[in-house]
Amino acid sequence: MFSIVPLATSHSRDQSIRLDIGDIRCRALEIVLEASIVPCRNTVHGCTETTSYDTQSKHEKVCIFVRCSCPLPNCSYIGSYTDVESHTRSVHSWDSDNFIPFVLDSPQIFSMNLRKQKTTVFQEEKKGDLIVVQAFKGSDGVYMTVSSISPLTPGLPNFSCSLAKLNSYTTLRLGLMVKKIQKVEEQLEKPDVSFMLIPTYMLSGDHLKLQICIGREYKYVHI
Repeated sequence: MFSIVPLATSHSRDQSIRLDIGDIRCRALEIVLEASIVPCRNTVHGCTETTSYDTQSKHEKVCIFVRCSCPLPNCSYIGSYTDVESHTRSVHSWDSDNFIPFVLDSPQIFSMNLRKQKTTVFQEEKKGDLIVVQAFKGSDGVYMTVSSISPLTPGLPNFSCSLAKLNSYTTLRLGLMVKKIQKVEEQLEKPDVSFMLIPTYMLSGDHLKLQICIGREYKYVHI
């Protein structure tokens, strides 16, 4: 008895050629790259550090010269965090609606109209540290966050704050640790950590009357 063996078609031959042969690593080349000395990408802003290729990203996460953006609305200025502090003091000091000077450990009352603004920036009068208060209006109330424009470099100051929503007969107050950020992003959804929720029953339209007191380290976390 004879059997007929089908010949391989061009389609099947193409499939065999395209079979996945997996990832092929060149360890020798990886060793060369890991040993290579490269400059920090923040050199343009003043960093003089050089690192091995494999530790470059670790350094740049905590580099004191990391690029920071001006937190004021409609401003595209970018520089080191000290450059941004100088920029805001010289360029935005007239913007009393969005930019407010503050003194450490001194309670300060301010207002936000959520129809016009969802971000208010505070600048410490002596050293120039920038603190950003943001609001997000959700179905169950208004979420408030407090951040500082700062690198993640160890040794730089940390801040905490007391944030309060003031009503005629009721005050809601919470102690928050101030999160370090390099750029203000528009709050499109409710935050998942470190926020104060102002419930709807404490709201009167879009106008918020608030009080903030900012201090060093963990001073106001456990109020």
